[in-house]
Amino acid sequence: MNMFKTATYIDAEITEYEGHPLINALPRINSPQQTAELIRRTPVVRPEEVELPAYIRRHAMLRIMDGFLYPTKAHLQLEQTISSMIRQGYLSRNIANKSYQETLNSTAEFTQHVSRNAGNEALVSSVIGCSGAGKSTAVEAVLASYDQVIMHPIYQHVQLVWLKVECPHDASVKSLCINFFRALDLALDNNNQYEKQYVKPRSNAEMLLGDFARIAALHSIGLLVIDEIQHLERSNSGVSERILRFFVQLTNTIKLPILFVGTPKAYELFSPSMRSARRASQFGSINWNRFNTTDKTGKGSDWDRFFERLWSLQWFKSPQPLTDEIRNLFWDYSQGIAHVAVTLFYLSQTRAVTIGKEIITKELVDSVFNDELHMIRPMIRALQSGLDKEIEKYSDLEIPKAALIQHDPVYEVHEDVTNVKTTKSEDSTKLQQLTSMLEQMGIGGDIAPAVAEQAVSELPNGNLFDLVAHIKNLEEKALPKPEKKKAKVVKLTPAYVENDLRLMVNRKGGTYKTMKNEGVILRLSDYI
Repeated sequence: MNMFKTATYIDAEITEYEGHPLINALPRINSPQQTAELIRRTPVVRPEEVELPAYIRRHAMLRIMDGFLYPTKAHLQLEQTISSMIRQGYLSRNIANKSYQETLNSTAEFTQHVSRNAGNEALVSSVIGCSGAGKSTAVEAVLASYDQVIMHPIYQHVQLVWLKVECPHDASVKSLCINFFRALDLALDNNNQYEKQYVKPRSNAEMLLGDFARIAALHSIGLLVIDEIQHLERSNSGVSERILRFFVQLTNTIKLPILFVGTPKAYELFSPSMRSARRASQFGSINWNRFNTTDKTGKGSDWDRFFERLWSLQWFKSPQPLTDEIRNLFWDYSQGIAHVAVTLFYLSQTRAVTIGKEIITKELVDSVFNDELHMIRPMIRALQSGLDKEIEKYSDLEIPKAALIQHDPVYEVHEDVTNVKTTKSEDSTKLQQLTSMLEQMGIGGDIAPAVAEQAVSELPNGNLFDLVAHIKNLEEKALPKPEKKKAKVVKLTPAYVENDLRLMVNRKGGTYKTMKNEGVILRLSDYI
C-alpha cells in the first residue's frame, strides 16, 4: 500500500494562486538553477570499481545507460512549461470553491460533438523531436519532481498532479481508455478497480471516453501527458480526428492541460482544430531538436557541455583526456542524438576494457559503430548527408522545416545554469578519484588528500583532468625562483711578463711596424 503525501499548503506566490488548495499543495516554483540541480543525474564511478575484472566492470558501466541526464536549456523550458500548465489548469478547479462541483457536474453530460475551433483555452502543448533525443526521459524527470498523488483530508479529496499515458500501438479509442485506467490504477495503488469497473466487453467508445473525462475531473488531474502520439498515424483518419478532438474538449470542459509527446510524424496528425489550439497556447510548442555544435555565447555549445560530462564517466584505471578528434567523431556518429551518443560511448568503453586496452581510439569507435549499431547506420548516414530527400525517408528523424516555421521558436534561457554545482556525493567521489590519481603520480599518501581537497574547493566544477592541470599549475607557481647573485667586482693589479704585448702597446703604440721591430711578427720567408 502506497503512503501518499498529505497536503501541506505554502503561501501563494502570486495573487492568482491565493486560496487554491490544489496549487498551494504543490512544491514552490523552481528557478532555472534549482531545476538544473533537480533533474540532473550523474552516475557515480567508484574508485574501487576500476580495479575490478573487465567482465564485472562492464556491469557497473550500465549506469551510463540508466542514470545519466545532463540538463540543457530545453529541459529548463520544459520544466517551466509543465509548471505553468499545471497551475493554470487548476485556476478554474478550486476544491475550496462551490464552483468546483459545477465543473464535476459538467462532465456528466460530456459529449464528443465539438466545434472545429475548440481548444482555445490555451492548455494544450507538445514536445516534438526525433527518436532518441531524450523527450520522454526529460518529461519523466520533470514530472518526478512532483508528488504524483496528494491527499487533502480537509476537503476529502485525492489530487492526482500528473498522469502519463502512452498512446496505444493500434491507435484505438478502447485501447487508449484501457491505458488511461491502468495508469490511473497504478498511480492510486487501486488494484485495477477502475479498469474492472469501466472496461467491459460491451463498453463502447462513447461510454469509455465519457468515463475517462469524469474520472479525470474527479481526481483533479493537473496534467495529462500523452506519449508516443504519432501512433495515431496507424489509425484511419476518422479515429485519429475523434481522439484528438476528445483531448481538446477535455481542456475546454474540465480545464485539463494536455501535453503531447511524439516524433515528427505527429505534425501530420493534428487536425485543424488541434493546430488552432496549439497556435493559441500561451505555453508554445517545444521542438526537441538534436544537440547543436554551434555556439554564439563563447561558453561552448550544448553538445560540448553534454559530451564533456558524459566523457568524464570512465571506468578506466587511467582516465583518458578528451580530444577534439574524439568529440567530433562521436558527433559524426551520433549526429547530436543523445541516446545514440550515450549508447556508443558505453559500448566503446566496454569493448576497450574487454580487450584489455583501456583507451578509446578512432579505430575502436569505428568498429563498435559498424558492428553493434549497424541497424541505425542508414538513418545516421541520412543525417550526415544533410539532404532533405534522404532525411525524409525516415519520418522519425527530423522536424519538418515547415513545422519549425509555423510554430513558435523555443524559448531561450539566457542564464547559463546548466553547469550547476555538483552534489555532495559527487564531490566526495571526485575527491576520492583525484586523491588516487595524485598518489599514482607520486604525491605522498599523507598529503594527497589535502592537495585534492584544495583543488576541488578552488575549482568545484572542474573534471578530473581540469583538477590535475590546476594542481600542476599550483606546483609551478609554488616553486621558488633561484635568486641571481650579483658578482662582486674585485680590482686586481695586472702581472706583466717579459716582452708583454700589453706593455708594448701602452709604451710604443700597437702598430704593425713596432711589433715587427720587436720580433713579435714572424717572417714567413725564413721558413720557406
